[in-house]
Amino acid sequence: MPVDQKKKKALKKLLNNELIEEIINPDELEKLLNSGTKLKHYIGFEISGNPHLGSGIVTMAVIRDLLELDAEIIIFLADWHSWINHKLGGDPEFIKKAALGSFKHFLIAAGKALGVDTDRIQFVLGSDLYEQNPVHWANFVEVSQHVSLARIKRSISIMGRKQGEIVKFAQLIYPPLQVADIFTMQRNIVHAGMDQRKAHVIARQVATKLKINPLRDAEGNIIKPIAIHQRLAPGLSAPPKWPITQEEIKNMIFDLKMSKSKPEGAIFLNDSPDDILRKVRKAFCPEKDDSYNPVLIWAKMFVFDLDYSLEVKRPARYGGDVKFETYEQLHEAFIEGRLHPADLKQAVGEHLIRLLEPARKYLESVDSVKEIAEEIKRRISR
Repeated sequence: MPVDQKKKKALKKLLNNELIEEIINPDELEKLLNSGTKLKHYIGFEISGNPHLGSGIVTMAVIRDLLELDAEIIIFLADWHSWINHKLGGDPEFIKKAALGSFKHFLIAAGKALGVDTDRIQFVLGSDLYEQNPVHWANFVEVSQHVSLARIKRSISIMGRKQGEIVKFAQLIYPPLQVADIFTMQRNIVHAGMDQRKAHVIARQVATKLKINPLRDAEGNIIKPIAIHQRLAPGLSAPPKWPITQEEIKNMIFDLKMSKSKPEGAIFLNDSPDDILRKVRKAFCPEKDDSYNPVLIWAKMFVFDLDYSLEVKRPARYGGDVKFETYEQLHEAFIEGRLHPADLKQAVGEHLIRLLEPARKYLESVDSVKEIAEEIKRRISR
């Protein structure tokens, strides 16, 4: 069954989405579409804090493209995983309350910022999934039978833990539990940041070995889930050492990413315009240098990769106003010194204020958000 022209166009758009680091693999995705199989997507989130620009906006930019492919979208609110990983104090009842009363709405807000039809997104709480699907624990055991303990220990980085770090035994069940989620929900598109790659690779490797609840295409063939890994946005802070080599950046990429636990280096979806400008103005942005420059990276990710242009307003004596239609134009002007870091920061900050305005308005309209979001902040800061 050949893909119709509309879906071909949507598939091309997804494959060219600059906010996607990799798809494993594109050929399987096209084959799935050609078979007439319904695309069933999911992305899971630990309830570990209020979502920021990186997790919210990048996620919704990918979901927006998948909706054009008529994919069925699930956002999985992983309360059990959050409990296992001792997030928000390891309080399962508060984690559940935060998931439904706040975290969910932050993600809806991110969708509003990008014009995503959030009514087409289903939110699934982990507790509900497990209670309503007794087969889940059989899936969990079967997945675990095909993964070695050594492999699990190498995979704990998906929890934000370092290999070799001492962990509780409960944390060792986290990777196979995450993989089992895929088969319980019968998702043939798994989506996350690059930091979740190890779990998705395990899912693909065990997929053809499962007997209880394997994934199948429309023709009944057992298939592997297709993995979409989005780019990780860096935090705004300086790296731990400077100058830094590209190899060192690669080795510490997960440490440099935007994090809820480092609020001054992150922009949250409910940050005020003043907070956004304050944080961006303080950002690490070495002049004429692109070896590691989070403000340049943010300009690419949150301006040009979202199909916006960037207007820089400045006095005539500093070159006057200028509008950049492409990242290449911006990059060249910055490296050549025709665009000062202070002007770049101001322009990016003002763009983010406009981008996030629909998100702020939505969050202000939800009564439960402010109270729970403040309690989340308190628990994280303890």
